Amino acid sequence: MRRSLSAPVMIAALASALLAAGCGGQSGSSSASPAAPSAASNTSSTSTPPPSGGPYAYVQDVKPIMSADCTRCHSGSRPSAGLDLSTYAGVMRVVTAGNTNSALVQVTRSGGLMYSYLSGDRAGKSDIIRQWVVSGAPENR
Repeated sequence: MRRSLSAPVMIAALASALLAAGCGGQSGSSSASPAAPSAASNTSSTSTPPPSGGPYAYVQDVKPIMSADCTRCHSGSRPSAGLDLSTYAGVMRVVTAGNTNSALVQVTRSGGLMYSYLSGDRAGKSDIIRQWVVSGAPENR
């Protein structure tokens, strides 16, 4: 069985792979931000708050974020950095449930490598991802 990488090693490897694959900025450009998102995706977070006291869940809260902002590069037959984020299993490759040092949390936090690729309410989406991971990264609620 394959060993899991520590969070700092995984983050460094993910960042390196994403940069090598052309994600995280365009070569020869002074701006690391992606093309402007559509007006529809720039309005607000794609998720409603979870029920009172309930944690965020992948299907209801995180998958819409991944679909809107991540799977454009991270899906299909040749996903960027070899990372397909179109499924729960794929996302869990970069998540350690309960750990804020998970690669997904680190790259989507403010200042993180993929933060600028979040459309609309970036801070809100980043917080949903962080809270979901911290609460144990459940698939459904």
